Parts: sequence; C-alpha cells; structure tokens
Amino acid sequence: MQKKELKQMENVLLNRKEVLLRELEERVEKYRDTNSGKMTDIAEIASSSSTDELEITVAEEDARELKQIEDALARIRAGHYGVCEQCGQMIKKARLKAIPFATLCVSCKEEEEREYDEKATQMRYDAEDIIDKPEHGETDEIDRRYLGKKIIELERDDNRN
Repeated sequence: MQKKELKQMENVLLNRKEVLLRELEERVEKYRDTNSGKMTDIAEIASSSSTDELEITVAEEDARELKQIEDALARIRAGHYGVCEQCGQMIKKARLKAIPFATLCVSCKEEEEREYDEKATQMRYDAEDIIDKPEHGETDEIDRRYLGKKIIELERDDNRN
C-alpha cells in the first residue's frame, strides 16, 4: 500500500476513534445524569436497568472497536497494515476501505467463519446428544417406571382428598 493510501486509512481510523471516544463520553455523562436522582417506582427501576444493560452492551462493542482501531494504527506504524495475519497476503483495498481494521483477507475470514459455524453446529449436536441420551440405559428405564408409579400414587392420593 502506498504512503498516501496509508495516510488516508490512518485518518479514517483516527476519525472513527474520535467519534467513538466522543460517544463514549456522552454516554458516561448521560449515565451519570440518569442515575444521580433516586428512583422510587419499580417500573422506572426496571426500565432503567434494561436501558443500563443495553448501554453496557453498546459500550462493550465500542470498546472492542476502539481496540481494533488501536491495533490497526499500530500495524500502520509498524509497517504491517493491510497484511493478512493468517496467510500473509495483502488484504484487498476494497476490504480495508469497508473495514479499515480488518486483519484477515476475505478468503481467510470466510474460512474462519466456516470453522466457527462448524464448531457451533458440533456443539449444538453434542448438547442434543447429552440431553437425549440416557446416561445409564437400564437405570433410566427403571427410574422412568418408578417415577410413573409415584405419579400415579400421588394422583390417587389427590383424588382421595
């Protein structure tokens, strides 16, 4: 990547960083103002709590993006900006313009997402197997029969009373 293009990307990153920091500052001030008064109504407290959770989620996302921006700026300074961390190939300019803090080329990112999807699918299947499979075959059948008899006994007791 040429120096002019690097400088442009650095400016894009610095501008985004400035916007995020300003939004964070505004969010902190709003939070202080909102929580400075005492809340007495349960609905008000519940509403405030869910709003706080949303604000925390947004702040976490912003913090993650700020870290990515800082890392991208460090890569620019180190001369590694635009190089895929996985395969070492240059990341296409169009991708960097869309996601200026990208660390993977499109191919490597797609592979990462495929692996993530496969792991998530496997975890889901594993969880289903654990839930569906009895741990001790015969013991579970005996337990089901025992519980069935107990339920019938309890229903008879209820009918008597």
